[in-house]
Amino acid sequence: MPDDCSIQPLRVAEIPAIGALARAIWREHHVKFVSAAQIEYMLRDRYTAADLGRYVNGIDRWLDVLHVGEAIEGFLRCIRKDPGELKLEEIYVSRAQRGTGMGSRLLTRAESLARGSGCGRVVLYVNRANDTAVKAYRHAGFVVRNELVVDIGNGFVMDDFEMVKTLAAVPADPASLGR
Repeated sequence: MPDDCSIQPLRVAEIPAIGALARAIWREHHVKFVSAAQIEYMLRDRYTAADLGRYVNGIDRWLDVLHVGEAIEGFLRCIRKDPGELKLEEIYVSRAQRGTGMGSRLLTRAESLARGSGCGRVVLYVNRANDTAVKAYRHAGFVVRNELVVDIGNGFVMDDFEMVKTLAAVPADPASLGR
């Protein structure tokens, strides 16, 4: 894992780079299990300034950017929707950084965000045919909670696993309890 990496909240100036990275990853990776036509349909309204801008300084949502040196190499996007659950909407790492531990580092960050916002579980949706991601999430302690087939329009469906990880309770720091 490179020493010169950091994970920082999204800045407005980074929105175009995040959009370009996400679209490249979709077209390069997701085409293995989703048709190119469905990818283009799904990308139509995603990763725009309006879409990503909602995550800048959000109080119930986060988009944190992975920097390696000066380069943007990945990101995670989360939202707190249900009491006690943080939804991990996306976790993407550039092809150049896959296999270096950066995905695990972003996942650890998502778990920290969950704990910090009072959530005891992290939930995510992943395409059932995305074997690499399903395997990685299982390895990280996620289990399948549900199987979903959702009509997203234009004749396309999302065929996903809903996976969940219950976070271990973090022991209270005795100093914070006034002891």
